[in-house]
Amino acid sequence: MLEPRSVGEITAIIKARLESDSHLQDVWITGEVSNFKQAASGHLYFSLKDSGAQINCVMWRSSAARLTTMPRSGDAVTAHGYVGVYEQSGAYQL
Repeated sequence: MLEPRSVGEITAIIKARLESDSHLQDVWITGEVSNFKQAASGHLYFSLKDSGAQINCVMWRSSAARLTTMPRSGDAVTAHGYVGVYEQSGAYQL
């Protein structure tokens, strides 16, 4: 039997694999904005969804500051970014 790994170790392995995949480092995704929130920090948090799935998204303050229109829940958008892992929750996100 292999030695058990910690949750943190497994999450770090998943993060390294996802974030080294060139197909996931420059992606365009279309979907409907849902659960839109603007944090006090200026970062934007939302999900993009379609009829089959959803992905959590983060837009950092520096990018959000360049928006000419603030997205709203229900908007159809095309987003550009990379897929990464937020280790604290073990979730992947754009």
